[in-house]
Order: sequence, then structure tokens, then C-alpha cells
Amino acid sequence: YAAQGCDVHLVTATRGEAGQIAEGVAANPANLPDIREQELRCACRAYGIGEPHLLGFTDGQLPIAHQGQAVGRLVRLIRQVRPDVLITFGPEGIYGHYDHIAVHRWATIAVELARDRDCFPDTPGAEGADCRPHEVSKLYYRVMPEAQLDVMRNENGRAAVMMDGVPFPFVGYPDAQITTVVDVAPYVDAKVRGIRCHASQIPSGAAEEWEAMMQDPAFRYEYYILAHSTVGWPDGQEDDLLARLG
Repeated sequence: YAAQGCDVHLVTATRGEAGQIAEGVAANPANLPDIREQELRCACRAYGIGEPHLLGFTDGQLPIAHQGQAVGRLVRLIRQVRPDVLITFGPEGIYGHYDHIAVHRWATIAVELARDRDCFPDTPGAEGADCRPHEVSKLYYRVMPEAQLDVMRNENGRAAVMMDGVPFPFVGYPDAQITTVVDVAPYVDAKVRGIRCHASQIPSGAAEEWEAMMQDPAFRYEYYILAHSTVGWPDGQEDDLLARLG
């Protein structure tokens, strides 16, 4: 969508400072937050979008963060950016990651509250920013279909993220639950470049594995569930996140 001229914003809750450090990477707990932030900015450039919005929470501790503060920050961003479409994690957090699940909850609630003038009525904004209530037209959850998990199992022997030696399995959705399938084949190279930006997180050989999987037909598409809409619901499966918008 950025390549098509849409204004795309990326919001991250943390800088990823609690994540594992790939072997051979010159990083340590002291400099990892800065390294991860620079990697994130590198990925944004690869995707052709602007600088990310950083919420500033501590990595790995989102479930115990101040929930009102977190939702309030997202409400402020929604009112400033005024998006037509918002995308976040599904309720399973892709592979059950507690931070991802927290972000799912925050974003879903923030979409609801951003349109209510009685919620966070004193929301501050940057000078000149429009912080009036705003209604997001469509809220999507980014999910993985079962077919993609099958490809991962065939390629890697598992469909899971290894964390401290423990495989956390990805959660797959049946086709019947997926409302939106977007063809991203022309942008696979950009996705791979973005993934490679996160060098401190990628174990040796993992980038090549991902690149090989991206060539599989199942990965030429991205999959979403439409969770909220003010512009009606698709009659069958849709192929565009901007469908029915103005």
C-alpha cells in the first residue's frame, strides 16, 4: 500500500530489548535497545514507510504495563494520524506471545475509544495536531492460515518460534475464518529486505529459510480477519484492505 501512495504508519510498543541475541552479533543488553531501534528503522525504509511511532514500553512486560496509559497513547495516535484502516495482531498473538496479545487488546480497545469524545477528552497532541475523536473505518487482525503452517513444517520441520529452547507454535486459522486475502507477490523482495534488517534477532541460516519459504505460493498472500467495519462487510472473501472505502 505504501508503494501505491498510501500513507502508512507503523506503531511499536517496545524496542525489542528483551529478545534473544543471535550468535555472532556484536550486541549486549546495554546497547541492544538502540540496535533494535535502528534495525526497526532500517526495516521501515525497506518497506517504503516513514519513521515508526514508538510507544516506549518495556519489552516483555506489556501484560503488566499500565493499561490505561497504553490505550491512551494509542488513542492519541489514532486521533492524530486519523487512519481509515488499522491492523494489529489477532487474539492469539501469532504464536501466543504475551506482548503481542497485550497489543491486540490495546489496539482493539483504542479503536473503540478513539471515536468517543468522552474518553481521554484531554488527549494531548503535537503542536497543530488534530486530536478530535476519530472513527477507524476498518480494524483487521493479521493472522496465518493453516496452509502457511504446513509449508513451515515441510521446510523447517516445525511451525514454531524457538524461545530459550522452547518451541512456541504458530496458530493457524481455517480458511472459513479468514475474511481478506491480499496478493503481496510483487513485494516479497521488500519483505525479505525488511526481515534481514533485524540482524540481531536472526539466527544463522534463518534468513535463508525465510527467503525460501517466501517463494512458496502460500506466502505470496497475506491473510486477515476483518474485526470491525463501518463500511459494511464483504460478500465472500475480499482481496483489498481498502475495499469499500470512499
